[in-house]
Amino acid sequence: MDLRTRAETAVKDACEAIRATLSEEETRKVSDVIERAIIDAVRESSQRSSSAAALCCSADQDMAHKIAEEIERANVALIANLSSMR
Repeated sequence: MDLRTRAETAVKDACEAIRATLSEEETRKVSDVIERAIIDAVRESSQRSSSAAALCCSADQDMAHKIAEEIERANVALIANLSSMR
């Protein structure tokens, strides 16, 4: 399931939970907000992972740097893929 579909499903589920009906424009706007929140959460998680790698490998800073770079590359690729699914 792509990011846009997940966001739209979240909007639908939220509307059902509170018995609300949104217009197409309102649904799009709320989906955009949810999509942005997911992207921000992925970025934050990646930064925490990079920081953890640096802390865990403090004795070997070169290894920590390589792990952090790999996590960052994977995060950039993920964000690009998620953003292209809009």
